Amino acid sequence: LSRGIYGNSPFIEAVEIAKYVRERTDENDRIAVLGSEPEIYFYAHRKGATGYIYTYPMMEPQPYAKTMQQGMIREIESAHPRYLVFSWIDMSWLATKESDQGIVVWGQRYVRKCYDPVGVADIISESETRFAWEEDNVRKYVAASSNLVYTFRRKSDAPCTASE
Repeated sequence: LSRGIYGNSPFIEAVEIAKYVRERTDENDRIAVLGSEPEIYFYAHRKGATGYIYTYPMMEPQPYAKTMQQGMIREIESAHPRYLVFSWIDMSWLATKESDQGIVVWGQRYVRKCYDPVGVADIISESETRFAWEEDNVRKYVAASSNLVYTFRRKSDAPCTASE
């Protein structure tokens, strides 16, 4: 039913992703989601590293989009969450050709520098999603679709920013 209504939005996958994160964090750990999947915070029972729980307005051609992106970036870098979930699904962003993609570019740099990949959900079809967990499996995983949600674990407790 969810796929029929919402297409490739990862509502179904959010449960498994949140379970993975919840089992590897404690209740005081903060997590971050880059994309529009606030249900991950709910299912994981973890607080967000940012007050921005979805990204749709950051992609709209409106005067506050860049300011909102900069605010989210600042909050995430400041909190340096133990886990970060990054949705690479168009429906999670609703970006258009006019959208400022700055936060996506920053997110790619940030996870490359500060995080290790530990999970991927690959939404292949209406009835099939493949999950790969733990760093070795994720690094070797060959995506079967472009509908991917990655889970990353912080490399170290030391503060880290994408600009350093």
